[in-house]
Parts: sequence; structure tokens; C-alpha cells
Amino acid sequence: MTFLKLALLYGAHLFWPFALLCLWGILRGRGAGRAIAAIALTLSLPLAWARFIEPRLLNVHEETILLPGASLASPSIRIALFGDPHIGMFPNAIPVERIVKRINAQGVDAVFLAGDLTYHPKPEDIPEDFAALADLNAPLFAVLGNHDVGFPGENLTEPLMRALHESGAHVVHNRALETVIAGQSVIVSGASDLWERRQDFEFHASLPEGVPVILLTHNPDTALTVPDTFHYDLMLAGHTHGGQVRLPGIYQHILPVTGPFDRGLHRFQSSSGERLIHVTTGTGMTTVPMRFLMPPRIDVLTVHLPETDISHSAD
Repeated sequence: MTFLKLALLYGAHLFWPFALLCLWGILRGRGAGRAIAAIALTLSLPLAWARFIEPRLLNVHEETILLPGASLASPSIRIALFGDPHIGMFPNAIPVERIVKRINAQGVDAVFLAGDLTYHPKPEDIPEDFAALADLNAPLFAVLGNHDVGFPGENLTEPLMRALHESGAHVVHNRALETVIAGQSVIVSGASDLWERRQDFEFHASLPEGVPVILLTHNPDTALTVPDTFHYDLMLAGHTHGGQVRLPGIYQHILPVTGPFDRGLHRFQSSSGERLIHVTTGTGMTTVPMRFLMPPRIDVLTVHLPETDISHSAD
């Protein structure tokens, strides 16, 4: 499988001599030969775009989210959410340094990283690959994803945790951290990767009332497993890539999005009421070194917090 991925990655460079041959046929050919060359070139252009152009684009998507009980007049925090950088096998993935610079330009109050930092990297490269996270101008909260913990691939938990620690990140696996973001008391909680089967939500029993709770995880299907007694206000996740390669009229997406959560904001009805889940489409790639109609993206979210009469401040 790895051989096929690398063959696609590097074999795609054959497009350039193929395109030149087609152009020669268009310019010098006649009749049917010229038409065939034009058709062949036209059909190859979307593949070239998906391999060489779109993966290197980096969009910023801005959205306003009203938490339950909030209004546009309520206090707000401005956060950046990104996930799935998948640094490793595919050199056309957006480097972390570029992501950090783009986030810093947005002037956000906090940054959330929704896992899958890696995709079959060399473990010795991890410190350098993620050193730029230390340059973020806002506090970073992070969790790991399935590719980081060995589902599939090598378990890179230890070197990634060291890299995140050195960058000053708060890793919130199966725990909660009460903090202040933009002058507002917020609880940032987290869940380890769903596929690892080590999620533990016992920490929620000791959370104070009246403080908005953000739950960060990798796989949005975690929403289906969170205990009904855990009342969070907003879940942030990644994992789906938004399908990564979306072919309208043929397939909705190439990567499997098996649960009800695809991309963007979802309102999920659980037995304990409506829950909000926002899924970022990621900046990197798995399976194929391509993105089509789903460019790399950072989500910048203005989150209005619920108004409450309960006065509480973080330590």
C-alpha cells in the first residue's frame, strides 16, 4: 500500500511531459489528432490541480457560533481550529511553520489542534517538524489522532508528546483545564482518540457549573460516545478531511466519512438535548497525496459564550 501511495506521489510528475506532448499535438497536429490531444490535456488538468495546486492552498474559514444560551451581544472568544496536518510521507502537505504564520495573522485568542499531526514520518524528524508550534502567539490546546497513536502506522505518542510539551502546548487527553481566554473563564477539556479506545470522561463529574465547556477531540464520532451526563457546550474535531477529494455528481468524497459528521458545524440531537460539533476539514492528506474541491483550511471561530448569573473565575 505504501508503495502505491509513493508511486502516485512521484508518478504524478509524469503529467508535465504528458502535458507538453499534448500541447505539441494541439499546436502541430491536425484534425482528429489535435482534438484528441486537447481532450486528453483537458481531462488531465483536474488531476494535476488536485496533486500540485490545491494541496498547497491554505484557506481561512471564518464563522460565528452561538453557544446555547448565548446571543450576538454575549461575550465572545476568537479561536483558531486546525487539524490533520499529516506531516510525513507526503511532502506537498502544508508545513506547520506556514500554518502558524497564517494563524498568527488572524489575531486569535487561542488555538486548538485536533490531532493527526503525522502520517508515517521519520520519528527523528518530529522535533523539527513541529518546532514552529512554539511560535504561536496564542495558547495552544491539542490532542493526538489515530495516525499519531498507531491506528494505523507506528505509535508516535512519546515523541509527539515531547514535541508538544516543548512547544508549550496544553495536551488535554481525558482531562479538563480551567483557563481564561480573552478575559473569559472557559473550561477546555479533551478526549483521546476514539480508535485507541482509551477515552475516559470521569473528569466531567468535578467540573464547576456556570463555566462554558469546550471539548476537543480528533474523531467527531466521539459525540456518539460521550456520556449524557457530560454537558459540554461545543465539541471541536477533525479527522474527516471533509472527504479530501470531492467529486460532484460521482462521489461525495473519497475518504470514508462513516459517521453523521462531515465538515463545519453540526447540531447533534442526543438524549440529553442538542449538542454542537464543529469539524475542521484539515490541512494535510492521507491515502492519496491530493485534495480536490476541499483545500487545506484553518477555521477561525468567533464563539459567543452563554450568559450566566453565576460568577466564576479561573485560578
